[in-house]
Amino acid sequence: MIGEEWMLLAGAAGALAAGGVTQQHQRRRSVRRAAAEVRLSGYGPRVLILSASIGGGHNAAAAVLRSEFEHAGYSVAVLDGFALATPLLSRYFAWSYPVQLRYVPWLYDIEFWSSHRRLLARFWRHVYATLSGAAFRALVEALRPELVVSTYPIVTQALGVLRRTGRLMVPTVAVVTDYGVHRMWTAPGIDLHLVPSRASALQVDEANGPVRVMRPLVRRAFLEPRDRDAARRRFGFGPDEFVALVVAGAWGIGRVELIVRDVAACGVRTVVVCGRNRVLAERLHREHAGNPAVQIMGWTDELPELMAAADCLVQNAGGLTCLEAIASGLPIVIYRPITGHGIFNARTMEQAGVARWIRSAAELQRVLQAAAAGMEPLPRPRIDDEAVPAIQAILELLDEVKGRRVDERVGAAAVVDRRLMIGPDSFRW
Repeated sequence: MIGEEWMLLAGAAGALAAGGVTQQHQRRRSVRRAAAEVRLSGYGPRVLILSASIGGGHNAAAAVLRSEFEHAGYSVAVLDGFALATPLLSRYFAWSYPVQLRYVPWLYDIEFWSSHRRLLARFWRHVYATLSGAAFRALVEALRPELVVSTYPIVTQALGVLRRTGRLMVPTVAVVTDYGVHRMWTAPGIDLHLVPSRASALQVDEANGPVRVMRPLVRRAFLEPRDRDAARRRFGFGPDEFVALVVAGAWGIGRVELIVRDVAACGVRTVVVCGRNRVLAERLHREHAGNPAVQIMGWTDELPELMAAADCLVQNAGGLTCLEAIASGLPIVIYRPITGHGIFNARTMEQAGVARWIRSAAELQRVLQAAAAGMEPLPRPRIDDEAVPAIQAILELLDEVKGRRVDERVGAAAVVDRRLMIGPDSFRW
């Protein structure tokens, strides 16, 4: 196993070096051009949010933060920092991540857990900072933000190294939306890490700034009270019908077909949201064409209404969709989690009391049928008492930084005053 890890490490490092270092000057110029084309959303203090188009959760979190900052009077720019700083690596991740999870999940599992080791996490942190550091510095110099926020772990790594070594002088925040906090999700040098639970915060062991628990970072639509009965009538659900909502994420990754088969076998109404995976949707349509209790959907903007109408969410990754369910007060069942971060999230969410991790089809049938009969209702997810809105924690950090700057200026002025007071009379004996 160790030999395989180091072979992967050496091969990936070689690919990164060949594809990345030789193009740093071109990237720096392209970053400056991209920064010149950015249209900030207002005229207040500037905030730069760096995300990545790997899955849908990172960009969704960035969009929520943008809205919150704009509401607070800030001028915001949201960019795909991963693609901007290292385009080749971004394209490789966007291709390899779904391919590995579909065809060689054991390889993704090795990569996930090996990079969670302290030594390898530090190695990758510095490799990526070397490849992307100049681009991020050029971006910050061009946009001159008062704050940088990262919603993507690998971007966080580079920003942490730049911040810790004094090459980035702007306060930097890392937003971690997964419950399971991998070592590559956090970085020394980051001024503030935001995580979704107390159990998540206990997993952070390499941050030298504060770690705070945030409330679910979701669109306001998931926080608004809704008429459950009206929502159920709208989707055609019976008043006493138990509805299990299966959401496969943006890419529809994992053993979704088997999950839907097992949920439908429990005799409950099964509503499946396949994201942008049209192939998956077509296969499910064919398999369940004769079952009126199974409803297959593609991408939808009606997830807030569906969560208000459903009785539980069935999920296999534990990402943004689970945060939306938590904000909606919808019970969560984690079933057949994807390898790597899916299993890590399942374990941590169970510890945090926000989800039930079902280990077998027999257990799933027992739990859902008991819930449908009203014998053993699924508990609603709980939010830790100390959790605060992400925007509140970030603005408090900015106030603290500004306070330190004022104190430093006052202290410097006092030193100057004392020096000015030293005149000829000061040396009388």
